[in-house]
Amino acid sequence: MKAPTETILTFGLSSAMATLVDNLVSSFEIDTVALTIGTVRNFVKNNPTKKICLVIYHIDSEHPRQTRVIQLIRDFVGTLVPFLVLVPRQNLGEIKKYLSAGADDFIELPINESRFSISFLILLEMGQALGQAVPRQDSVMPISPTNDNQTTREGWERIVDYFQGGLSFFSPKSLIKLAKTEHISERWQQIRRLGVGGFGIVWLVKEYGTNRVAVAKTPHSPAMNIGVLRSAAILKRLVHHPNIVQLIEVVKDSGRFILIQEYVEGPTLQEMLERGISALAKERYFLQIVSVVSYAHKHKILHRDIKPENIIITKTGLVKLLDFGIARDLSWQTAEGSSAGTVNFMPPEQFEGKSCIASDVWAIGVILYIFATNAVPYFQLNDHYPMDIDTTVESRAPRLINPALDVGLERIIMRCLQKDLDKRYENATELENDLRDSFPQFGRGELLPN
Repeated sequence: MKAPTETILTFGLSSAMATLVDNLVSSFEIDTVALTIGTVRNFVKNNPTKKICLVIYHIDSEHPRQTRVIQLIRDFVGTLVPFLVLVPRQNLGEIKKYLSAGADDFIELPINESRFSISFLILLEMGQALGQAVPRQDSVMPISPTNDNQTTREGWERIVDYFQGGLSFFSPKSLIKLAKTEHISERWQQIRRLGVGGFGIVWLVKEYGTNRVAVAKTPHSPAMNIGVLRSAAILKRLVHHPNIVQLIEVVKDSGRFILIQEYVEGPTLQEMLERGISALAKERYFLQIVSVVSYAHKHKILHRDIKPENIIITKTGLVKLLDFGIARDLSWQTAEGSSAGTVNFMPPEQFEGKSCIASDVWAIGVILYIFATNAVPYFQLNDHYPMDIDTTVESRAPRLINPALDVGLERIIMRCLQKDLDKRYENATELENDLRDSFPQFGRGELLPN
C-alpha cells in the first residue's frame, strides 16, 4: 500500500512566507497546501490519503474571533497535528488564548527566518512521527505529573528517535529509510521519580525490549509546552558536542509535550565537591565545562543556569551539562525580561533581567573560583527574589583565601567576575583561549589545589 502523502496546511501566508516554507521543504517529499477556514473541512474529508504533518496559521488582525478559527482548524485536523501560529506584534497580548485554543507554538511577525526555521523543523518532525492510534488501556501508564489511569487520552506522538545530522541538524522522516512507528506508551515504563522543580516532574524511564534507560521531563501543565519545544530545539542545535545531554525524542500526552533525554549516570559536580576532588580532576572537568559552554556560545545559545548541580560527571570522567530549561537561543530571541537563575551563580545584569552571553562566563568563573578556594565569591541566601539581591557586594580576590594560587590564574578568575561587561570575557571562547594561552599545562593538576 502506498504511504500517505505528507502534507503541510497553510492559512493566510503572504507570498514571502509561503516561499520560505517552500524553500525549507524543497528537498523533502512533502506537499504544501494553502487553505482557508471555509475549505479546510472539505479538504480533510476528500483527501483521506493525505497525512497532515503541520498546520501554519497566520493570525488575521482584522478578524475578531481568531481563537474560534484556531479551534475549528484544530477540530478538523485532530488533536495531535502540530499547530504553529504567526502572530502580528499588535496581537501578542492574545498569545495565551491562541495556545489554549489549540496552537502549539507561535512566531512573532515580522518573521525572523532563523527562529521560524528552527520551530518549523522541530514541529514538522513531530508531525511526521505522528502516532495515529490511542494507546491500549492495558499499556504502560502515561509519563505525566499525575499517576491516575486514564481510560481515554490523546495518544502519544513519537518524535525523532532518528535525531541525526541533516539539514541544519534536522533529518525529516522522508530522508530516513527506516522510521519507527511504535506508540511511545508501549516503549517506555516509569521506573522512579527523580525530582520535581519549577519546570515539572522528572522521571527515570526504561525502554521495553532494549532496557535502555532515559529521563522523561514532564511540564506541570500544557501552558509550559512552548518552553519544552524551545529546549528541544536548543538541544538539537548542540547535539554534536559530547558534553551535551542528548535529546532522544519528544512525546505528547494529555496535551503536554515531554522531553525524553539521555540518562547520565553519575554524581553531580556539587556532590563531588562535597566529597572532595583532586586537582587533576578539577582541571580536567573545568576544561570540559569551558569547552561545552564555548560551543554553545558559538551557536548563540545562552544557558543562564550553569552551576555544579546542573553538571554530572560520569564514571569515565566525562562532564555532561544539563538543564537548558531557561536557556535562550540568541539568534532569534532576547534574554531580557527574566531574572531566572541561581543567585550565587548569577551576575548583576542577570538579576536585572538583562542576561547576555557573558552572563554564562560569570557562572563559569564562579565554578573556577570554587575549584581554587573551596568557597563562593560571595554568598546570598535569597534564592527566590533575585530582584531584591544586593548586587553591590564585591567578589573577594581568591588569593585572599588561597595565597598559594597562581597570580595569573587569579587574574583569569577575576576577569570572569567583572561586573563591568566591558572588562569581562565576552564569551566562553575568549576565556578558553586566554586560559590555554596563559597556562598550556592547565589540565595536568598543577595549578588548582586538591
